[in-house]
Amino acid sequence: MNCADLLMLKDEALTKISDESFCSKLFGDVICEDVSYVKGPRWTIIPLELEMSGVTPSAIIEKEPVSKKNLSKCYFYDGQLVKIESYNSQGQLDEFETFKVFEGRLFSLRKNKHHEILWLKIAELDGGKVSRACRVDGDMEYWAYRYSWEGEQVKEVVSLASNGVAGTVIKVEYDIDSTVARVFFFSGGNEIELYNHI
Repeated sequence: MNCADLLMLKDEALTKISDESFCSKLFGDVICEDVSYVKGPRWTIIPLELEMSGVTPSAIIEKEPVSKKNLSKCYFYDGQLVKIESYNSQGQLDEFETFKVFEGRLFSLRKNKHHEILWLKIAELDGGKVSRACRVDGDMEYWAYRYSWEGEQVKEVVSLASNGVAGTVIKVEYDIDSTVARVFFFSGGNEIELYNHI
């Protein structure tokens, strides 16, 4: 399968994560109107990123918790996620991530409390849906994806990863309520399950 478009996106992300000037544009003051709390990961600009990693997105906590231990505080403006602050097991700010639309695409950059970059994500939109996305970690590991949509659901993802086979086609199945039920791919005639929420 041709992955030339994913290679170009990955190369761009690798260049941008090393560009201090570009990364500094993604940080700054954040205006917010609303705050939500979760224990664990929930939001990412890369569709199905959590499920492809075998992780179920965390539920939103209805009220602000008394303790910030292992908590993520998520800031929204005009209905869009703009920042996440993640707290460690002692309730101290450990990591933070900002989200911005820049150059006509959606970016997120996550840093730790020492301001070291943990990852950069890029998502390209087509008609309001992510058509391609890439994550590059601070150690230069990468994951790039091309999405095929059917209505409001991703049906298939083509992946290019530093730790995988280029062009792997990942399939997605949904429950009746449109939540992700299964994520899997085929290798050597065998089905390899990445996520199962059945």
